Amino acid sequence: MYQEKRPTCVTVIGWAWIIIGCLMCLSATMALFTSAMIGNIAQDEPHMPFIFKIFPLLAIVEIGVGVVGLVSGINFLKLKAWARSVLEGLTWVLLVFILGFMVFWIFNWVSVTSGHAPRGFGIMGAVTGIVMTGIYGVPLGIMLKYLRGPKVKTAINGTAEQAHAEPTSETAPSAASKASDA
Repeated sequence: MYQEKRPTCVTVIGWAWIIIGCLMCLSATMALFTSAMIGNIAQDEPHMPFIFKIFPLLAIVEIGVGVVGLVSGINFLKLKAWARSVLEGLTWVLLVFILGFMVFWIFNWVSVTSGHAPRGFGIMGAVTGIVMTGIYGVPLGIMLKYLRGPKVKTAINGTAEQAHAEPTSETAPSAASKASDA
């Protein structure tokens, strides 16, 4: 009889974080190259926005988070309990970041377009911000639901129990089966 070793939700979440981690590392590497190209300009220009001056630091932090997500995703596929906790924390951080970015986007969009743009343009940008937050936020919310859910916890606890369990008469090979194998 087929017995599911790893639930589908564990596989999907693990691979999602492997992909997210890789994309974060790639994005941060490109940001480092970009900051190296504009580094002298950003440091010497007094009117350059502050974000450009700390861009290398942000990229290094992004690489660190990407590596943590990648390693945790791989170990989550192996049903390591610590990986579930780390991925839950990373998912919460990413969700809070996305919600914060939505507030930032709407505030800036409305403040920039108020009085200078055609009627409805400000609302269109705000709605776009809300929709984009939903596109990124809803999957993260679903991911959190499963990470905290009984299916994932049972799968992880089941492998932890199997790793620490002593062989019993049900799991240990019997003398009769050893004799028949010989």
